[in-house]
Amino acid sequence: MELLGHEDYLRILLALRKDGGGMRFGQIEKLMDLNPSQVDRALKFLRKGLWVGMCTIPTKGNRILVEYRLGKRGAAFLESFDSFRAAVRQRSSTLGSAEVSALQSLSA
Repeated sequence: MELLGHEDYLRILLALRKDGGGMRFGQIEKLMDLNPSQVDRALKFLRKGLWVGMCTIPTKGNRILVEYRLGKRGAAFLESFDSFRAAVRQRSSTLGSAEVSALQSLSA
């Protein structure tokens, strides 16, 4: 439930799914238009809950790049979230267009 209370966390999950591969911290920051502390807080929460995972990539010069990838738990959640969004669209006349638009705008 805490995940649903944080729009940025959900937007990051959606972006990682859309990308299909991994994204680096700076890429997430730019894509989501968030400041570093927001991204750091979101990734800590998402990693702790196993919604996302980290992948380290060694490079030349002893640098290590870190990419964040959608975890199995995150992918399963997004499948359920897609069903929820579809149900909301079907009930748009009852819920109102503003609520439906707000939910649909989360897709990164």
